[in-house]
Amino acid sequence: MTKRKRLPGEERRQLILEAARRVFLESGFAGARTRRIAEEAGITEALLYRFFPSKLAIYEAAVLQPLEAFVAQLLTATGEIEGSSEDRRDGLRRINEMLFHFMIESGPFLGVVLLSELNEGRRFYQEDFHRVLAGPVNDVVSSITGWRSPKGHSSLIFAAMLGVHMGLAIDAMLRRAAVDEAAVAGQLTELFSDGMPEDVQQSRVSLPAPRR
Repeated sequence: MTKRKRLPGEERRQLILEAARRVFLESGFAGARTRRIAEEAGITEALLYRFFPSKLAIYEAAVLQPLEAFVAQLLTATGEIEGSSEDRRDGLRRINEMLFHFMIESGPFLGVVLLSELNEGRRFYQEDFHRVLAGPVNDVVSSITGWRSPKGHSSLIFAAMLGVHMGLAIDAMLRRAAVDEAAVAGQLTELFSDGMPEDVQQSRVSLPAPRR
C-alpha cells in the first residue's frame, strides 16, 4: 500500500474546503454529509472533525474565507482610487467589476445556504454575510459616488448592489452563459452613473402585450 503523504495543517484545511465546496454544490447544504466531504478530501471523518466541529463550520469557512478576502481587496482598491486621479465613474466601474467577479465565483455557494433553508439562510445572512460585507460596500460606494442611503434605509445601497450583481451572476450560472465581466461592469456603471437618457425620461411608457 502507498503511504499517504502527511500534509501541513493549513494545506489539509484548504483541501477540505475545496472538497466541501464541490459537495455543497452537488448536494446542497441540507443534503451534504460530512462523511462525503471527508471522502472527497481523501481523509477520514474523524480527521475532518479535528479541523471543523460541524458541517456549518465547514460551510462558513468555505464561504466566509473568500468573503473576508474580497472585503480586504475592496478596501485596498478604494484607498487606491481615493489616492489617485481616477474619476468617480472609473472608480465605480472598478468596484462594479470586483463585486461582479466575486459574485460569479461565490454566487453558487452563497445560494446553497441563503436559499435552501430559510431559518439557516436568515441566520447566515444576518450574522455573517451582512455583518462582513454591508458596511464596506456602503462605505465604498458612498465614498466614490457621494450617494447616501436615506434615513431608515441603511441597507439600501448594499441591497441594490448585492441584488444587481448576484442576480446577473445567477442568471449567467443557470443559463450556462459566458460572461464578459469587464463589459458588464461598464454597462452597470453607465446605468448607475447616467441613469435614464433624457429622451427616455420624457417619453411615455409602452408596456408589451401580456403573453398568452
